[in-house]
Amino acid sequence: MKIASRLVLLAALGGLGFWLWTVLFPNPEKVVLGRISQLAAVATIRPGDGAITRAAKVSKLISFFSADAVISYDVAGLGARSLSGRDEIREIAAGGFANVKSLAVRFQDATARVGADPQSATVACTMRVSAGDDKDFGIQELRIQFQKIDGDWLMTRLETVKTLQ
Repeated sequence: MKIASRLVLLAALGGLGFWLWTVLFPNPEKVVLGRISQLAAVATIRPGDGAITRAAKVSKLISFFSADAVISYDVAGLGARSLSGRDEIREIAAGGFANVKSLAVRFQDATARVGADPQSATVACTMRVSAGDDKDFGIQELRIQFQKIDGDWLMTRLETVKTLQ
């Protein structure tokens, strides 16, 4: 009886230790996919969000990118464009957030692949955007490159992926 209770206690401590390890040191794929979810929440604008809330969201949005980040997109109807650096991304985001009534951003089917060095990762996903009263403003395949900089996973490159029509 004493041995059985010790084994149960040992198993419980082992399980607790494993759980604590995964909470304190999550694997990079999980962290990067979590960053994608956080990005969707920050990029979503509700109709009642005021100017201060929108400005705060722009600042928060910029914190997801490295200082020299590049966004390269080619969207039907808008053409191809490239943004370089946080300042340019901030300007475009601020203008967009100020001029849209509401915006819903979701990332679906996201998969992360950590590079040979555990300091970089690539995410492939589908972004779905609804703006204002439109049901679907756009659906776009993305490839996002992350780099671990000063202990934080930041986007260094975000680009649209050409898909078959």
